[in-house]
Amino acid sequence: MNKKNILLIIIIIALSALSLFLYTTLSTIKNESSVEQEQTFDDEDSFDSQEFSDGLPNPSSTVKYALDEFDTGVSEKYTYNIDINKDGKPDRITKTFFETGNAHAYYKYTVELNENGKYVDITPPGLQTTNGADCDLQQIQFRFKPSFQITMIYREMGDDTWNDPTTAYKRVFSLQDNKLSASKDIKMRPICDVKELF
Repeated sequence: MNKKNILLIIIIIALSALSLFLYTTLSTIKNESSVEQEQTFDDEDSFDSQEFSDGLPNPSSTVKYALDEFDTGVSEKYTYNIDINKDGKPDRITKTFFETGNAHAYYKYTVELNENGKYVDITPPGLQTTNGADCDLQQIQFRFKPSFQITMIYREMGDDTWNDPTTAYKRVFSLQDNKLSASKDIKMRPICDVKELF
């Protein structure tokens, strides 16, 4: 065998080894990237953050409105297209923010199922928040895993002020036969801001 043939064999072996190394490295990076994406999705759905969230993802659309001369009325409307009953069709959750001209505003939620392109309202009564400057009297949180649920925690206003702690109650709405059914109210501890109980 002459020197040219030996050199050619060494180059082919080196290129093969380099190709195998690059393939293995890229496959590992791709797999790690996929795992990170799954973990990120799970983390977003776990509510481990210290800051309260109503559990809704980024909205499909957002509309802003002008307030009246008293700074009251609908300020923003968010629409979420999410398949909540797992039938393969995007249902709709609407979240509307109402300004009241003072520190006490609220979000009102509407839940609609997509039935052959027509949206059917299945919103339970009173599905809205009661937000205060320091304490919220009622808050809502949505969950989509393992199944769709809405948790509402609420309390009455205190005898003297909004900020006087009163006993809170928890109610959970579950989707059954394409209707939202409420659990019995669970008595919780007295509190000022109900967000702390989620």
